[in-house]
Amino acid sequence: MPLDPYQIASSWLQRYGNFLSSGDIHGAASCLQPDGYLRDLLVFSWNNRCVNGHEKIAAYLGTARELTSVRNMSLSSRPGLAPRLGGFHAMLISPVPDIVSAGFTFSCSIGSGQGYFSLVLTDPGEWKAVAVLMSLAEISGHEEWINEDGVYGGHTLAWTDVNTERCAAIEQNPHVLIVGGGQTGLNVAARFKHMNIPSLVVESNLRIGDNWRKRYPTLALHSPKKISEMSYQPFPITWPVFTPRDKIADWLESYVQSQDLVVWTDSRPLPNPTYDSATKRWTVIIERAGQHVTLTPAHIVVAAGALGAPKVPTIYNRDVFSGTIKHSSEYNGGKQFMGQRVVVVGAGNSAADICQDLSFNGAASVTMVQRSGTCVVACNTTRTLVECLYPDDIDVDVADFLMMAKPILLMQKAYGMMKEQFLEQENAMHQSLREAGLNLTTDKSIFWLAQQRYGGLDVGCAELIRSGKVKIKQGVEIAGFAENSVVFTDESFLEADAVIFATSSESIRDTMRGLFGDSTIDQTDAVWGLDEEGELKGVYRPSGHPGLWFAAGDFATSRFFSKQLALEIKAIDLGLLKL
Repeated sequence: MPLDPYQIASSWLQRYGNFLSSGDIHGAASCLQPDGYLRDLLVFSWNNRCVNGHEKIAAYLGTARELTSVRNMSLSSRPGLAPRLGGFHAMLISPVPDIVSAGFTFSCSIGSGQGYFSLVLTDPGEWKAVAVLMSLAEISGHEEWINEDGVYGGHTLAWTDVNTERCAAIEQNPHVLIVGGGQTGLNVAARFKHMNIPSLVVESNLRIGDNWRKRYPTLALHSPKKISEMSYQPFPITWPVFTPRDKIADWLESYVQSQDLVVWTDSRPLPNPTYDSATKRWTVIIERAGQHVTLTPAHIVVAAGALGAPKVPTIYNRDVFSGTIKHSSEYNGGKQFMGQRVVVVGAGNSAADICQDLSFNGAASVTMVQRSGTCVVACNTTRTLVECLYPDDIDVDVADFLMMAKPILLMQKAYGMMKEQFLEQENAMHQSLREAGLNLTTDKSIFWLAQQRYGGLDVGCAELIRSGKVKIKQGVEIAGFAENSVVFTDESFLEADAVIFATSSESIRDTMRGLFGDSTIDQTDAVWGLDEEGELKGVYRPSGHPGLWFAAGDFATSRFFSKQLALEIKAIDLGLLKL
């Protein structure tokens, strides 16, 4: 008899909901597999948690603030969330073919929520959840709005005058100061606007998008276009699959206008803002185009990315080197290195892009210095995966939610079960890279790598490595310089005219010490990477210092978690969350 996903999902949800509303924590835990995962985003605590196993789930639910108020659970009928059998999303969670997944909605004492679960049939014939996501969606009376009618004062007020007045009010007294006008800061600002949180963005560059324009000319997003959209504003249908540097820069600049965001360019906070615990306000001086402006926001969101100042190692005898030394953040194209011998330190995305660009522009030789193992995945593999996760027939916010329904630790476990199958399509490329001397690591899934930042997508450099046009120096670091060469830690040397350090950057938390001072930053948690539960560290969640937040990540991360950050700030303002 064919399985009925609606009937299976409905029966499970009713049982699970009854256990929660009655406060039966062990009953609720029993609705999951013995090693199942419960991921909670602001429902049972004002934080992100992901617990697995009956004992941990029951213990966590035993401390939940909203347990018995969770009621009115109902299956979703929205495309992408309605009950379904099998499918690509399910296969990412478990290789078992008979899996039923469904989205649902619920109410709680402070508002409404949404969730998602995936069920498998156990030996006794019961459907149990592999994973359950529960997420706070709205706070009652403070819901996110989408658009207004565009008619003001009964057709008596012009839009220009209305917008000018709104901007002036925010500039004089922003509730939130957002530091950084890249995609993260703008996603946060747009979300805050639609949650009625007055916010001002300050960006140090002269134009929005300059953080992209100043990078190397051949740079393009390695993620397909749908996953790289901004909140509320999809790309045109004619948009390229992988967005070039200048197109994304111009898009961000136009986004400020189309979303009516309040942004100051050529502006930056000056060191040592102070926080008054009595008034719960910051005092911060902004240098705006040479003028000083004092602001008193309740919150500061550092949205300058997870990566801070460029990280260039201190190396012996650097001053004796007669050639060029740059960090990858300063690299603006390979034409200036035509005919030169170039050493690129690093083996991630930026290093591979730079090596490819140098080779194309006629560098005499290009050598990639790889210090440790790197994961390399073909760009087409990633494109296929992402386009399955973000198909054209479902809205991007639904796709984001489905991604959140897959705990990273569970995805890593599933990857271990399907590793050989996944890597089979990469075998030819991986074999050629190993033969060329590259140290490859394949023990982590690409979902894990995306959050830990070690690895890269191949967009052409692998073929250059295979052919010998880009050489590999593996397992060493630069120990020192001579006039026309670099010396490695294995005491070998290589003649060089230029060295480019694609060595990432320090944590934005460390960079912010220069702005906030040690006493403030020492109160905050680590920023970026994954904690023991597979949740992002220190971003879009309380930092440890009141009124100070960090936001970082790719387009999809900031698009989804900007809503969570808005809910947290709104909850503080309403007295629901006390830090």
